[in-house]
Amino acid sequence: MGISVKSRSRNEGKEGQYLSIPNDNFEKIDAACKAFGCLPYFAFVVDEASLIHCFILSKEHLLNLFPTGKAASGWKMSKAWLEKYAADPEIKYFSFEHSTPKWW
Repeated sequence: MGISVKSRSRNEGKEGQYLSIPNDNFEKIDAACKAFGCLPYFAFVVDEASLIHCFILSKEHLLNLFPTGKAASGWKMSKAWLEKYAADPEIKYFSFEHSTPKWW
């Protein structure tokens, strides 16, 4: 399994914004997986407010959900999509809730 990891932080008020996956990322993972004899997967880690969402899925399933456009594919992060991801057996999804009780 060859995994391309994409991570994003979303500040307060920016929660739910999608992740853009440039089309050349698909070519890069294909080349790397061909060289090492791996199956291509993507992992997305999104830090939003007090939650960190983590997803793992195959490149094939990602492109079935969100085909590439002119420049990129997009991983949606709305509440409705989070519920769909949680119900999808082809997506591994886990999350962490965190807080910062005191800083400095």
